Amino acid sequence: MSRVVMSGYYGFNNAGDESILYSIIETLRKIDPDLEITVLSHDPEKTAKRYHVQAVNRWRILEIIKALRKSDLLLSGGGSLLQDVSSANSPLYYLGIMLLSLLMGKPYMIYAQGIGPLNISRNRKLTAWLANHARTITVRDEGSKKELESYGVKKPIVVTADPVLGLKGEDISPELGQKILARNNVEVEDEDRLLGVFIRSWQGNDFLPELAQACDILSKEGWKIVFVPMHFPEDIVVAKETAKLMTEEAVVLKEKYSPQGIISLIKHFKLLIGMRLHSLIGGAVAGVPVVGLSYDPKVDRFLEQIGHQSLISVNSMKASVLLEMVNWSCEHQEEVTEKTKVKLEPLYQKAWKNARLVEELLGKIPPGQDENKDKI
Repeated sequence: MSRVVMSGYYGFNNAGDESILYSIIETLRKIDPDLEITVLSHDPEKTAKRYHVQAVNRWRILEIIKALRKSDLLLSGGGSLLQDVSSANSPLYYLGIMLLSLLMGKPYMIYAQGIGPLNISRNRKLTAWLANHARTITVRDEGSKKELESYGVKKPIVVTADPVLGLKGEDISPELGQKILARNNVEVEDEDRLLGVFIRSWQGNDFLPELAQACDILSKEGWKIVFVPMHFPEDIVVAKETAKLMTEEAVVLKEKYSPQGIISLIKHFKLLIGMRLHSLIGGAVAGVPVVGLSYDPKVDRFLEQIGHQSLISVNSMKASVLLEMVNWSCEHQEEVTEKTKVKLEPLYQKAWKNARLVEELLGKIPPGQDENKDKI
């Protein structure tokens, strides 16, 4: 039996990162049902129960050492772990786990990460040094590959896709989302006019008045505005702040949702306005048109991957421009949905390539052989 340890932003009630964890576990287990997975988590008890894995406290060094000692491979990722915009020291934790693995003689793989921005020279140098010692590097977009190369990474870098793109929307039932809406007195019969809004706090939240103005106009035109938190409870605060700025009524959901719950919920929206990356990925997987609110290069990179042009920066938010994008997306819904579907198929295969490369490293698949391709 092979054993892997997973390091990421897990156990923090962030539905985006939990979706990544869920997707990685699902793909690995479909290829190798006997694989033993241990997750470094902020809430190991909850993580173990939800995903049926072993989990240890990500802050307890002795537990981490014990898990790594028994493992065959460390997976660092996915997600935006190596960036210092949210915190100057945040990447040091994930780099430290890689360094510990290296010192223990355990191989590690950088797994479908979104890289950067890294603005601090120390962080760029450490990232380059540890990446050059990784057994395999995969990133979720071309921009991340260019970032690593600019830091001085010489090892081959494989561009794959975000692990969540390895899910199929049709495999997730809409029933869970229906129950969530019912609990919040939102009629599913009205889903032709349901608009999901997924936002986060960002640099003083100066974009909120323009967003609230656009939501008011859309509400008057017959849309039901539903704010959905991806990171609990932080996103609820900014959603409530936006709702207070509105003159029309809006629904603010106030629960923690599982990865399946988020995509199931998204299936009931006619359209989605998303600032959170994995709300946009969830929309694409669920077949729902999306309008992106850009605050980070990762949002731009993903929409570029699916050939989507409906994107506005929160730093220059104008209600009128946002409304134009929403209206255009509605008018061209069939065209947009079909175009996204075509773009998703190769991204689906690329997302699965991450898991196949793990199996190659574990010696379960000969290098370069996609023996499981027909099974997925």
